[in-house]
Amino acid sequence: VSYTILTIIWIQMCRNPNVGPGGARPKVLPIHHMMTVLLILKTLSIFFESVRYHYIRVTGHAEFWSFVYYTFAFIKGTFLFTVILLIGSGWSFVKPFLNDREKKVVAAVLVLQVIDNVALAILNAETEGEQRFDNWSAILHLVDIICCCAVLVPIVWSVNSLEQTVAQNEESEGTAATDGAKPLPPPPGSEDAKTLDKLKLFRSFYLLVVAYVYFTRIIVYLFATMLDYHHTWLRYFVTELGTLFFYVVVGIKFQPAVDNPYAAVGKDDDAADEEIRFGSGGSR
Repeated sequence: VSYTILTIIWIQMCRNPNVGPGGARPKVLPIHHMMTVLLILKTLSIFFESVRYHYIRVTGHAEFWSFVYYTFAFIKGTFLFTVILLIGSGWSFVKPFLNDREKKVVAAVLVLQVIDNVALAILNAETEGEQRFDNWSAILHLVDIICCCAVLVPIVWSVNSLEQTVAQNEESEGTAATDGAKPLPPPPGSEDAKTLDKLKLFRSFYLLVVAYVYFTRIIVYLFATMLDYHHTWLRYFVTELGTLFFYVVVGIKFQPAVDNPYAAVGKDDDAADEEIRFGSGGSR
């Protein structure tokens, strides 16, 4: 129910975004549509999981619904990591393409997600306590952590690139302190100010992803070891609660907005790229 309500709210925000000052209408980017698809997949995967457990409780088996659930869970998991990767790399917000390094990371995450979901399907067919169950459980947990670490790589690249840009701007414009005094902040609306806003947004998104990964993969795992058999449902409840909070915060940060510093810098970067492209063409 929570994800259904969240999906409806997000679709409404994308279809009728709040008009900014002066009648400026926020631009809905392709990444916003991908976030919509992710919410729909998440809602459907939870729905089919509940149907699966219902048939298991009533009839003792649910092969068809298990297949449907695992299919949607695979697509949802792949989409989740892909969306995080694309947001972290600045795709759609800042640039309409991915470089070769980012494409390789996306491909690696997709492969790991296939392995992860195959392990999940095999794990469901085994009996807890058997050797195969323990082996696949370890593989599943390891692959999941590797995927979580992989999605942080493009964000780190973006943060490092922005930090170098800020340092170069300070050095070229003479704003860096030379006598031990604290350098003055760039004036509002300048290129340096926009770059700093972009850097702050990347850093906050990085911390958000790290907190989500740490909570859902480590804290919840340790919490589950303290639960008895009758309270194992608390593990999944806490995980879904943390995931819901993550979705809400990301949606608030990257909702369609006129004054989004991400998009503002992206327009300037596109203009600069066109100027460089035309300039290089004219020099030939």
